[in-house]
Amino acid sequence: MYPNGADFGLSLTFDIEMCSNFPYWTSVWDHRKGAIDEDSKLYMGKMLDVAQEYGVKFQYFLVGSALEDANIDYLKRMVAEGHAVDNHTFHHVNVKAKEIPQLQPVYKNAPWRAAGLDALACLRREVQQTSTAITEKLGAAPTGFRTPGGFNNGLDDVPAVQEVLSDAGMQYASARYYFPVDPQKKRPTADVLNQAMETSIDTLQPYRYPNGLPEIALAGITDIWAFRVLDLDRWDFINVLKHGIDHAHANRQVLSLCFHPPVLAVRDPHCDMLHGVLRYALEKPGGCWVTTNQEMVAHTLN
Repeated sequence: MYPNGADFGLSLTFDIEMCSNFPYWTSVWDHRKGAIDEDSKLYMGKMLDVAQEYGVKFQYFLVGSALEDANIDYLKRMVAEGHAVDNHTFHHVNVKAKEIPQLQPVYKNAPWRAAGLDALACLRREVQQTSTAITEKLGAAPTGFRTPGGFNNGLDDVPAVQEVLSDAGMQYASARYYFPVDPQKKRPTADVLNQAMETSIDTLQPYRYPNGLPEIALAGITDIWAFRVLDLDRWDFINVLKHGIDHAHANRQVLSLCFHPPVLAVRDPHCDMLHGVLRYALEKPGGCWVTTNQEMVAHTLN
């Protein structure tokens, strides 16, 4: 199933958007997602150094408005070094919005941005605009799409969104996220976290929507859930990720993890998570196929 006889597949995916409430929860969460700060850009350079050290490729999902920045050298380096950069909408919009104000605060605060379009048509424009910007500014056409925010049921309940993505040339979606812990209970025990990790991975293996669009889910625990929702410390986070690797390895599964560089820049400034996860995965008996979502689709669903 996996190239080179590997026992399981691992993709490390990173949503490039500004998470402006890290490390403080009182600042704005949903505005100006494309305003990537200089510290986050520098951190992404460190991440690329780590990828070079281990000889692996990362999967990125880019909010298109980040390309309005005058300095996009960090993005150009990603593409030049062979990493995948895919679509995350232009303004980080809610793909399941029914009304314009539900799309994102930039639409709620300035509804004229919709230019008379309905919410689904705005999503179509957001996807197309982002793909065009990535292609023209970075020279590599995106082939996949991650929804802003993950959903327990992915895109199962919005077939019209599935069609928007297929029509836009997306070869896969990454929309489903499920981590079964009580978000009101901070710092759950290792046993609770590990069980949730196993359930998440078992539930979120790749599949296809009725229209044929592949889904590569966000399995396991994200850094947002670890640090913002559950208030874990860095090493608790790393340990539960390692447990997920053990589970995926034992069951020959796909594990596609989701992170956010601006979050990691604050909570893991020395890339301990990346070093720890990659070293642990690559040392597994039988081997680990560390790859991008773009490559994973071809080998898991074809």
